[in-house]
Amino acid sequence: MAENKHNDRPPELAHLLARCALRDRAAFAALYQATAANLFGVALRIVRKRHWAEEVLQEAFLKIWNHAPSYDANRGAPMTWMINVVRNQALDLKRRADVRAEIDAVPVDETLIAGSSNPVRDAAVSDELARLRRCLQQLADDQRACMLLVYHEGYTPAEIARKKRLPLGTVKTWVRRGLIRVRECLHA
Repeated sequence: MAENKHNDRPPELAHLLARCALRDRAAFAALYQATAANLFGVALRIVRKRHWAEEVLQEAFLKIWNHAPSYDANRGAPMTWMINVVRNQALDLKRRADVRAEIDAVPVDETLIAGSSNPVRDAAVSDELARLRRCLQQLADDQRACMLLVYHEGYTPAEIARKKRLPLGTVKTWVRRGLIRVRECLHA
């Protein structure tokens, strides 16, 4: 029975990334299996269309494979690093396609975000999200709102500045300083 217990646990993401850095294709397949559903959800929340989210996910996993040697566990959790890769890829797609109006007009299909259920992974993600929420609560309301618009909704600081009628420098400073405070809080 103890052997089965280890088979039910999801692989350690940092270990899989380290194996990917050594060009281990089996580790890459396991990493994809363990994270693709969550990362697809991130992409879908930003680009709002399934086929674009699929494209983002494919490109992001290529970058994860190619840049796995640059992952530094001391700078953040593996999932956080991969979410940033997906987020940046999604924002690049939005900019290239110049489809902001079309994207904003289409509601997100939340059923596509759900993915398959894995209680152990879900618990780990839930714990990480609870830590992130506590850290975000330490920020001022306006600063937290700007951070969430950038990192959750995919807006650029310039778009936020226009939308909220704030100086661009203020928005950039809030986001940069907020990110530093959240990172420090998460590592504390």
